[in-house]
Amino acid sequence: MLLAAMARIPTAAHRRRQSAAHCIAQQDAWPNVARRQRLRREGIARLNVKQDEGLRIIRSPHGSESIQSAYPIFLRIQADRIHRTAHRAAHVRHHVNDALGQIASFRATQPTYNLITGGDAHVRPSSRQSHDAESVRPGSRESCKENMAPPDADDYEKYRKEIEALKAEIGTLQYRMQTAEQEKEIALSQQANRMEQAKRREQEELHQRQAAEARQARAADQLEAYRAELEESKERLAAEAKALERKAREAQDEVQLLQEQLEDLSTAKDDAARIADKKLNDMQLLVTSLQNSLEELEQESHVREDSIQQAHAVVAEKESYIAKLEADVLRFKAQSGDAETMEIIKKELTEQVQHIRALEATNRDQLMELKHLRAVSKAVEVVEEEKRSLQRKLESAETLEAELAEARLQRQRLQDERLAWTAYLQNSSDSGDDEFDSPEAMARALVEERLTTASYLEQMGALRAEMSAQQNTICSLQEERAQLREQVECAKTTAGTLSADKARMRVDRQRVLALKEVEYLRAQIKTFDDEDQTMQPEQHDETRVARIQELESLVDEYKGEVQSLHSELSAMEVNAGAEAAPGASPQPATGTKRSRAEDDEAQEQLGQLARRNRTLQEDVTTLHTKVAMLEKDLSASKAQLSAAKEQSSTRILSLRSNPTSDFEAIKRSTLEALQRENSDLLTQLRSRDKTNHSAIPVIPTSVLGAMEREIAAAKAETASAQKSAKRLKEVWGSKSQEFKEAIFSTLGWTVTFIPNGKMRVESTFFPSETDEHENSIVFDGERGTMKVGGGPKSAFARRIGDQISFWVREKGCIPGFLAALTLEFYEEHSRAGRD
Repeated sequence: MLLAAMARIPTAAHRRRQSAAHCIAQQDAWPNVARRQRLRREGIARLNVKQDEGLRIIRSPHGSESIQSAYPIFLRIQADRIHRTAHRAAHVRHHVNDALGQIASFRATQPTYNLITGGDAHVRPSSRQSHDAESVRPGSRESCKENMAPPDADDYEKYRKEIEALKAEIGTLQYRMQTAEQEKEIALSQQANRMEQAKRREQEELHQRQAAEARQARAADQLEAYRAELEESKERLAAEAKALERKAREAQDEVQLLQEQLEDLSTAKDDAARIADKKLNDMQLLVTSLQNSLEELEQESHVREDSIQQAHAVVAEKESYIAKLEADVLRFKAQSGDAETMEIIKKELTEQVQHIRALEATNRDQLMELKHLRAVSKAVEVVEEEKRSLQRKLESAETLEAELAEARLQRQRLQDERLAWTAYLQNSSDSGDDEFDSPEAMARALVEERLTTASYLEQMGALRAEMSAQQNTICSLQEERAQLREQVECAKTTAGTLSADKARMRVDRQRVLALKEVEYLRAQIKTFDDEDQTMQPEQHDETRVARIQELESLVDEYKGEVQSLHSELSAMEVNAGAEAAPGASPQPATGTKRSRAEDDEAQEQLGQLARRNRTLQEDVTTLHTKVAMLEKDLSASKAQLSAAKEQSSTRILSLRSNPTSDFEAIKRSTLEALQRENSDLLTQLRSRDKTNHSAIPVIPTSVLGAMEREIAAAKAETASAQKSAKRLKEVWGSKSQEFKEAIFSTLGWTVTFIPNGKMRVESTFFPSETDEHENSIVFDGERGTMKVGGGPKSAFARRIGDQISFWVREKGCIPGFLAALTLEFYEEHSRAGRD
């Protein structure tokens, strides 16, 4: 037992040291907890800042509407955070309550008596105080009783550690609860601040939006006002422009009228001056004649005075007689009464009425006959005009017939000439086909033949020069051969062995050179012959070839003779050498040259260059020929152009597109189209018979083409009709404008044609003041009526009412009515102008 107690004592001390270390560690853990709390606050502050920034980011692009849309999201986030914080606090409270319950149950199960201290265990000092008390008692380890532990010391230590751990956990939980409550209060305050800021911002943005809407409304009102002002200004400008145009037209009309009046006055002045001159001359003549007649009348006056006195006497007698007769007549009238005179007057009146009716009937008949004769005269004028046009056409046709006869004669002559030269060409050609289809082609071929002949002549001249040079070379070679032969003979007779050897070597070299030259010349001649025979076989000269062959045979004979002489000389030299020195070798004679080695490559290059030279020369000749042909073509084209220019000054008898040729072309194309349609339909019917009537209805393409052509022709006719109608409208418009201007300038009335056969007239001296045409008169030609522009009760109608009743209703004369109005309006216009 003692050993067991001594073994437990270090364990208890060790546990006390562990509890003290745990307390120290717990005390050291408090700064870490403070640091964690500080870091948590900073994190919460950063989170709030980020949330504020996110709120600003959400709010900034779209204003208050985006704040309203993002604000529920922010509230939801804050509510989630608050819920999480409350849940964490509830969890901490639950753990604290559990710990407190465990501590209470543990204390209830523990005894009140402390086995170590021997006192009451209700008031137990803390672990640090117990540790200090144990350290103060140094003599406790010396006593065996004091060092002995009770049997439940281990459980006590375990419970004590658990209690301390629970206390530490309770402290941490309390701290967490406090921090959670602080975070909750901070979050609530921040949320309230954000809510207030959001509301404030929303209010500000609402005010800004309302201000912007108010500004926009004011701007819209101003814009509408500006638009209204602009429309008013446009209308005002348009009205002013119309007024100015009307004034300008009136001014132009007045200017034109004044110009016409000025011209009329000038013409009237000239006429008056001419008439005054004529009157003056007439008056002078009249004065002279009157003077003569005055003298005669003075003479006659004396005679007449005498006769007048006599006549006065006679008149007095007659007057007295007439007075007597009048008295008798009055007496007779008083006796007979007035009945007879009335009957006589009635009879005369009836006769006059019948005579007047007869005159009216004859007048009507004459008027009808006059109208008929006028219509007949117009028709006669039209027929005469057509007759004159037909006469002109007949004259032109006669001239065309004469020209056509001349053209036919000329065509016949040209055909005869063409038949003549085509027959000559057919007779001259072996195949019987025409090589040339026109005189131009024949002339072109003739020019080409002339140019080729000239080029061949040039080539022949060059070949002849070469042949003469070759003949001269052959002659020189023959002469050289004769000289060599003479030299050989001289050398044989005169020279010794050494000179003979030298002469022989020289002769051999010269012979070899001559042979090579002859072979080269022969090869060259053969190449020339081959080229001539291949390039120009028709101009190959057989006599020249025979001559060349004779010369070649002569050269061969000379060669044979040279070879025989060479063999004889060699035999003679061999014999002489054998006789003189049988063992000595022959040495070349002094003065002779060594034989040159043949250069085949150089000869081959020379041959190639020569052939190339010949081909280039041939190309040059062909190009010269082409250039000459082009020059000829150019000269011919110039001649044709000059002829065409001369012909352009002449009159064309018939155009290429004349009515006759067009009709013939249309008829021919129509006939061809019908033939194609007929053939296509026949083939279609035959194919249907063969294929047993196909179910698909088809038409040939020719029929479709004909229909398309008919449609195109109809469209063309429609277009031409529209074009002609348009032209007629333009002509009618121009003519009607001229007619209006003529009426305006001659009669003084402005005429306006209205549809449905109506016509509006308006006097130039009394125009309308507005566009309503209140001072105008409208005539209806179909109904034969007349209406006043302003109506029957207008001022203009009342003004011209007297003229209408007199000239229209009584007289039935519209021209007189218009003339009377023109006179009246002109007088008022002139009077107003003078005023």
